[in-house]
Amino acid sequence: MRELFLTAAVKDSDFAMACAVLQGLTWMNARHTVHRILFFHGQPQPQPLKVTRAFQQSRFLQLWKDLSSQLNRSSYVIQLAYELVPDRDFGKETNMEFNALPGTLRWTDLPDPLRDTPVTQRKKIEIPEQNGLPTALTDNGFQYKNEIIQESYSFVRENVEFVFSRYYHLPESQGRPLAALPPWADLRPVDPAQKWVLNVKLNVIDDSQPEKVKKANGELLVVKAELEKIFNFKAIDRRVFDTRIAPPPVIPGRG
Repeated sequence: MRELFLTAAVKDSDFAMACAVLQGLTWMNARHTVHRILFFHGQPQPQPLKVTRAFQQSRFLQLWKDLSSQLNRSSYVIQLAYELVPDRDFGKETNMEFNALPGTLRWTDLPDPLRDTPVTQRKKIEIPEQNGLPTALTDNGFQYKNEIIQESYSFVRENVEFVFSRYYHLPESQGRPLAALPPWADLRPVDPAQKWVLNVKLNVIDDSQPEKVKKANGELLVVKAELEKIFNFKAIDRRVFDTRIAPPPVIPGRG
């Protein structure tokens, strides 16, 4: 799958107005979601996935095979996303058993170089509704790195998705996710200015056909022109989205 998207920043003071604009554009109320994102980093040297139960018994077996192929050429940071309910999951002394919960594995590649367009393009693999994801990753040499909370408001018009996202810090935990989450009201945004990021997205499932990717790029540019008096969509340095793990430096031998 290839993901194409536009990016704009929205001030917190302008957020309600921005949501109202997209509500009118899409004729729908926003879908509000909160996810707990766990980050796992791979080994310095790339290698394919070993067969695990999560891999072999999944109805998304082909996606696991595609992911294995990508990991065989480069090592990456992978996200595991678990949807939460603020009133239920925050400020309670309950430990989430991630292996027993359905989560979504997210992998994204380094975006393509920009070519006179604000549209970012990158390969993406998402494997939804999977149990046992942390075990599947640790069995393949991945290590837990850290975690974060993602809050999103999304709108959809035909095949175009409009998503406002903001991220929140969690207290540090030694080598594993927190046993219990703090109250929702105590969370503080990662961005001190508390801005929201708006992404206007299109997914091309069959990215082996360049004309389909070109068509999607054109559709996003039409949306940009439609909204350019309201949102300032900018070209983003692709290094911002780099999830690759750099290999250890090569130390030349003597003589």
